[in-house]
Amino acid sequence: PDNDQDGIPDESDHCPLEAEDRNGVDDEDGCPEVDTDGDGLLDPVDQCPEEPEDLDEFEDEDGCPDPDNDGDGILDEHDQCPNDAEVINGVEDEDGCPDESAIRVTCRAIEINDRIYFETGKAVIRRRSHGLLDQLAAVMGSRPDITKVRVEGHTDSRGRDRYNMELSEQRAAAVRQYLLSRGIAGDRLLSQGFGETQPLESNDTREGRAANRRVEFLILEQEGCQDEEGESPAAP
Repeated sequence: PDNDQDGIPDESDHCPLEAEDRNGVDDEDGCPEVDTDGDGLLDPVDQCPEEPEDLDEFEDEDGCPDPDNDGDGILDEHDQCPNDAEVINGVEDEDGCPDESAIRVTCRAIEINDRIYFETGKAVIRRRSHGLLDQLAAVMGSRPDITKVRVEGHTDSRGRDRYNMELSEQRAAAVRQYLLSRGIAGDRLLSQGFGETQPLESNDTREGRAANRRVEFLILEQEGCQDEEGESPAAP
């Protein structure tokens, strides 16, 4: 007999009183397939049968809602770029869109694409550099894998050697202190001055001297950085 008249004999029909719906999904078992969450995907092929797919053109075939498509921690409803992960760098981190950063992290250093400016002959950081240092603090805050950084101060060759060494030490310490004030733990930061001993360019030109007056951020300890080209893994 075939009580539900679905063409499958009762002896082979798992649901002899409910007709198979012939929808291409398990049509041989004799049971109709339901769509519990009403998202248009039948339960046998729905990975989240009790949670409706949000149909946002991101993995819509799995049947699961995707509240944060790009995994950047900003829910899609508030994310201006739901399919492109935000770069946490202190630049409009709340909009959910990646943006250009003045900072690049490698396995060896945190590189900045601008100088840190000080008052002439002093270890006082100029206001124009506060934004850059705020970005750097945001990057370090988002990268707990970077466990030890040395802030290195350098000068040009003008002035006495001892004076330049002391000035570079004071400037490196001032930058370290600024980062501490932005919430970076003290055990993650060291500071050291090198005076005029490590020039990048000739001190015979104004441009060369400007390049040599700099602050650098050397990574001493970083977990899991193995990229052959020195590029650090993306922020978690």
